Amino acid sequence: MRYIRGVPASFPLSGLKKRGALNAALLTLALFLAANLRGDNRAPRNSATILAAAPPIVLWAWEEPEDLRAADPARLGVAFLAERVFLGNQVIIVPRHQRILVPEGIWAEAVVRIEPGPGFVDNETTRRATADAVLRAARLPAIRGVEVDFDATPPQRAFYADVLRQVRAALPPGERLEITALVSWCAQPQGWMETLPIDAAVPMNFRLGQHIGSWRVEEPLCAGAVGISTDEPDQQQLALASDSRIRPTIYLFAPRPWTAGQLSALNRGQIPQDTKGVR
Repeated sequence: MRYIRGVPASFPLSGLKKRGALNAALLTLALFLAANLRGDNRAPRNSATILAAAPPIVLWAWEEPEDLRAADPARLGVAFLAERVFLGNQVIIVPRHQRILVPEGIWAEAVVRIEPGPGFVDNETTRRATADAVLRAARLPAIRGVEVDFDATPPQRAFYADVLRQVRAALPPGERLEITALVSWCAQPQGWMETLPIDAAVPMNFRLGQHIGSWRVEEPLCAGAVGISTDEPDQQQLALASDSRIRPTIYLFAPRPWTAGQLSALNRGQIPQDTKGVR
């Protein structure tokens, strides 16, 4: 068993504005990962090898207590929220608060969620601070890479692209860098994502409302993965049947913590369905 844990739930949000408190919180997360999320000694690999190394299904583990010890590492991986980055008149980093229990040998990557607020200003200082925040998560021990989750609007895309370029330039050769992507981004064959310095993008095929089935994947960066949710079975079928030429890695979201029953189904190669909806 491995035990991943961030900072205590009582960690004061206001204290995160102070460099000492933030460094202590990040150190806490890193120490738990170092002790309990042991990886192998990986040599640098090219992008094709990195993408091929992902398991068939990767479970998103958001900011809730998670017990994934029943997961089969041969079939399942985990993309766990490592930190949230709030952009306002300053950059505030909130490390993960909730624990995760995982089996030995599981494939894992850190997720960084970026959320701009009303006071967000795009300047070089904010870009650098945001890139540094992503790199902190990317340097956590024993992970396979980092996934950035940012629903960038058109005016924010130049900011986002530059942050990703800074992150890529600072990552070790062969380290995996991917993003989540709106399905509309992936429907553009030569769109704004084309020049992003990433290994892959995961199209988010859920919470689409009336636009279900409206987009087809045209961007090659989006072709190797698909993001679906346990509580949208109709959209699951559409997303998984969208391109029969490839077998994408499935990134799976659940609106509540993963259960033993769901993990048992996943270990058998079945995609569980949650009929209870979002809490």
